[in-house]
Amino acid sequence: MERGGSKIYADLLLAGVKNYSNWPTIPQVFLNGEFVGGCDILLQMHQNGDLVEELKKLGIRSALLDAQPSQEKK
Repeated sequence: MERGGSKIYADLLLAGVKNYSNWPTIPQVFLNGEFVGGCDILLQMHQNGDLVEELKKLGIRSALLDAQPSQEKK
């Protein structure tokens, strides 16, 4: 396959993902098949603690919970 063909397929894939989620930007995060959002939404969820809670619902334990108090930002 030519390199130009790879670019076309990549562009089609990105367009398909944006269309599927009805969200204009990449990257996109899905949890258990459900669209959550992009980087801005994930950052906000991390900052307010919602991300850890959503991961718990899926049976995923965040490594952030294991951080030592001395390693956390003050």
